[in-house]
Formats: sequence, structure tokens, C-alpha cells
Amino acid sequence: MNDSSQEWASRGQQPGPPRVPGHHGEATAHVSYPSPAAEIRIEIDSKRLQAYARTRAGEPTVTVRSADEVTKGNPLAHVHVAQEGLDEGRRARPPFTVSGPNAEPLCSVRPTGQGVYEVYGGDGAPIGRITRLDGRVLPWPRRARWTLQPAAGGESLAAKRGTPAGWALIVVFSPVYLVIWALGALQGLVPLLFGDKDEAKKESAWDLGLPSRALWRTPGDSGVVIDYRGGGIFYIMSSRLDPRLAYAQSVLHVWDGV
Repeated sequence: MNDSSQEWASRGQQPGPPRVPGHHGEATAHVSYPSPAAEIRIEIDSKRLQAYARTRAGEPTVTVRSADEVTKGNPLAHVHVAQEGLDEGRRARPPFTVSGPNAEPLCSVRPTGQGVYEVYGGDGAPIGRITRLDGRVLPWPRRARWTLQPAAGGESLAAKRGTPAGWALIVVFSPVYLVIWALGALQGLVPLLFGDKDEAKKESAWDLGLPSRALWRTPGDSGVVIDYRGGGIFYIMSSRLDPRLAYAQSVLHVWDGV
């Protein structure tokens, strides 16, 4: 992998002087957004998103960093979550904005309810819509699903959480997982009997680790545009997708705690 991720954040600007609405009535600002390289790899820390309300004033909630071998750790964008925003879980995350490494506004994301998010560019014009459909077990199993629709009539992308093989393994080994969970719960009872609630919580905590892989494709196309392999790392074929939409979708996906 070359240093294309850094190029995404530093190469040429789009023509024209787009503008982005200021926060809380502030004056609007001129903005440009970077043109994408052919392929990039990014990393996002989901734990910082979940603790957005504790972010210090003026600091980004989380930084999108390069995960390429050459430019690993370099900042590509900053995500600012509205601290006063209400987190209603996977159906409606708080509104947030994404800015470039030099604080240039790139996009803003606004929830409209029921898992739907509108994405706006630096000039305030809509650039896409992201929709999350919950998974379920009954009346028939259905994996959680993301749909990304560019506003300019571009190709729609869809992804489901986990691969069929991954979910099949969960079903096959579920009895083993149940036993491990029960043993962890019993282990947590010992410190609880001595009044140590914090230690009991640590001892009994256990994450099943549900399948998290997600592949964003266009219907009927085997080519992958976004590939999430876990650990907060995304592989993005940005030549086929507006990078601002890629950032917005990646943030929303890792916010699920995958």
C-alpha cells in the first residue's frame, strides 16, 4: 500500500468556493474538500465515539487516521460530535461534522430518525443518505444492513453485518459460548460477595464477539467499494465513492461497537 491515504487529505481542491453553515448562527465559511486517491485504508477508534459527551471543548471527538503501512497514524480527518446531541442508540446517533486535517469543513451528518441519516457537503447541499436497518431473529433471521445512496444519482451501496460463514460459526458454537458466559458470571459472584462491585464487573464481563465484517457493494456487482474487517479499519476504493460519504459511513458503522 502506498501513501495514497495522505494524498487524499492533501491533494487538489474541488472547483468553486463552497460554503458551510456556521455553528449556532456563526458566519459561514469557505470550504473545499480533498479529491480521493484510488484506494485508502483508514482507522477509527469507536470507544472515543461512545464517550463523545466527555470530549473536551475544542477537541475533536475522534480522529480518522491512515492505516496504510507507510503513513500509518497520520490524521486524515477530525470528527466533531455535538455534545448536546442525544444518542438514541443505533436508530439515531447524535449529529456530527467531519473536517479535514487543517480544520477545513468536509461534511455534516444529521439523523432524521429510524436509522436514516442525511449527509450534507461543505456548501450545505445534500450529498447523500445513509440508512441502517436493524437485524432480527424472528420471524426469520435478518442481518443488520446499511444502505448508502449518493444524492447526485451515483451508485447505491449496500452492506450486511457479518458474513454467512461467520454467523454459521456463531450458531454452531453457541452452546460453547453459553457455557463460557455462565462460568464468567459465576466468577463475578465471588468478588461481589465481598462487596467489590467494580471487580465483579470486570470478572463477569465477556464479549461474545459477533461477526463484524461488512462489504459495501452495488447491487449485482461483485466489486467491493468499502471493506470493513474489524478493529476499526476500513479499506476504501475511493475512486468509486465521494470520500466524504465514506467517512460518514465509516463513523456510523464503528459507532455500533463492531
